[in-house]
Formats: sequence, C-alpha cells, structure tokens
Amino acid sequence: MKTLLQSFFGKLSVSLILVLAAQSLSAQVTYTDSVCAGSTDVVYGVTGAAATSHYSWFLNDPSAGTIDSTVSANNGTIEIDWGVVAGTYTLYVVESDQYGCYSDTNSLNIVINPLPTVAIQADSVCEGFSASLTFTLTGTAPWIIDYTDGTTNFTDTANATPYVVSLPNYNTSQTVTVTGLTDANGCAADPSGLPNTPVIIHPKPSTGAIYHY
Repeated sequence: MKTLLQSFFGKLSVSLILVLAAQSLSAQVTYTDSVCAGSTDVVYGVTGAAATSHYSWFLNDPSAGTIDSTVSANNGTIEIDWGVVAGTYTLYVVESDQYGCYSDTNSLNIVINPLPTVAIQADSVCEGFSASLTFTLTGTAPWIIDYTDGTTNFTDTANATPYVVSLPNYNTSQTVTVTGLTDANGCAADPSGLPNTPVIIHPKPSTGAIYHY
C-alpha cells in the first residue's frame, strides 16, 4: 500500500495523503457509478482538468482494481482494470497545482456488479410432446437469454428465476445451448461458463398389427 500511494503522490508522504483525504472528503460531493466485474480499460477523468496541475488517484481497496495513470500527461484521465470481487469501492483524486497547493479530495463510489450466471435443465419426454426447459439465473432481473437448439435461435426476456419455457415438439433428441446472457445491470455472463443440456425425446413404440388367433 505504501509503495502504491507513494508512486501516485511522488514526494508527498503517506501520512499527509491520508490526512488530506480524511479532512476533505466532506468538502466534495461523492457520486456513485457502477461497472461489471472484470471490466477493463474503464476511463475516469476530472471535469475541467487544468493542464498545469497534476492529479493523483487511489482506491480505498487497491485489490479492487488496477489504475493505469499513463493515459494522460498530468493524470487528468486514467483507466482502471476492475477486479472480479463484487462490492462497493471508492476512487479518490487529489489535485496539486503549479504552486504546490493541494485540492480537497474528490471521490466516486463505484459498485462492482457480479456477472450473471445461468444453469439449465430440460425434461425427458415422449415423441409428440413438448419438453420444458428451466433456466436458473443469478444477477439482476430482468435477464436477456439467447439460446439455440442448433437449428433455431431463441431470445427470451426472463423477469424472474427460475424461468421456464416450452420447447418445440422434436421428433428426435436435441442439445440446447445458451449462447448469451445479459442482466439488468448490462453485465454479460462469461461465455466460457454458458451451459448446454440434452433434450431427450423417447420415440414412440412401434406396435405390431392386430391379428386373430
């Protein structure tokens, strides 16, 4: 932590940084933003940043993300690669002007939203009947679900979990695969974690002709 802060603030001591932050947090309005877990190259900047000033940034929890302060010459703009642990974190910025004076600390509360997930399960039915497909979802409703049976693509909006749909009447067994999932926060599921499930269709028995003894 000491090394991180010192790199941001140059010769300014860690203790002075913390004093500045503690004394001035109430002087600036704290806003709230949200991002999806694992988001990268998310841009943050200071409104009306002065070309003659230098801006120093830090997070209340350094493990929340990695700050790239090489985006602009005076750090008026930065990028952050956010971590995958959901929660609320705070981003701080302090301005030092050409005279060596320091501003109040400005802050932004940032909510890292978890990525949605989905599990699916299909019924096993007899030929001529429609199987049910059940989606069990995490994240924030409503969700937009994209899935396919290999021939037909479907897009549904689920307002609650579990979410159940009726599949077409298949003559043979199929495999249904989820190809995309987005929740109300605009967060998309990790494509590598999207599931598939077999839809087992039992054929009708072939009954022989009636005969007379």
